Amino acid sequence: MKTISTICSILLLILGLNYTAQSQSYNFGLRLGPSIGFQQWNGFDQDPLFAYHGAAFIESFTEDSPSSLYAQLGYFTRGSSFRSFSFNGFSLSQGFQFNNISLTVGAKNIFRESGSLKLFYTVGIRGDYTVSTNLSDYDRFASPFYPNDEFVNKINYGLSIGGGIQYQLSEFIGGSVEVSINPDVSKQFQQPQIDNILNPYTNQQTSIGAREIRNLSIDISLSIRFLRKVEYY
Repeated sequence: MKTISTICSILLLILGLNYTAQSQSYNFGLRLGPSIGFQQWNGFDQDPLFAYHGAAFIESFTEDSPSSLYAQLGYFTRGSSFRSFSFNGFSLSQGFQFNNISLTVGAKNIFRESGSLKLFYTVGIRGDYTVSTNLSDYDRFASPFYPNDEFVNKINYGLSIGGGIQYQLSEFIGGSVEVSINPDVSKQFQQPQIDNILNPYTNQQTSIGAREIRNLSIDISLSIRFLRKVEYY
């Protein structure tokens, strides 16, 4: 709990919430779940990458308002995969992973309530920093047709749009199920055209066109929420 509390303090500073005497209450918690990553390479769609994510979040709380501000900081694996099939039914799957620390700030609005259930949507802006990739796993092929770390952009930014169901287990503990779509605006990978490359399959000289890769991920999150409620008498 001490670690979560520290992360929440950092998120409060990032979010810049200036609480008044009646608005020092807030929700905080953890969000975990699977992710599905998509990428286009030179206009061709790659196969989806199935990965995971985890994040800590904090959210402003006012009892008489359906709207709030939020911030979240987490670890997200983005990318894509390539699957090939042979005539005997054997498949080979290759995953291209970009492991990112992601910070999102945005707004949330509850638009419908039914008992302890609340429907909501969120809109936010996002910044990612790539801490590692698995692209070095393909260095053994010594092929320029595979992406490599030299052309990875470590800092990226994009949007986050989501929605889901929030529920209360008690006055101070709740949860939610949320689906979010996270398109990058910037390029995760940017490689210029490379000429005079020997194609290992044809033994002919060829060129590799400029390659620009943006991430798009869908995150499915299960959250547990805690309310820090401050009351004045």
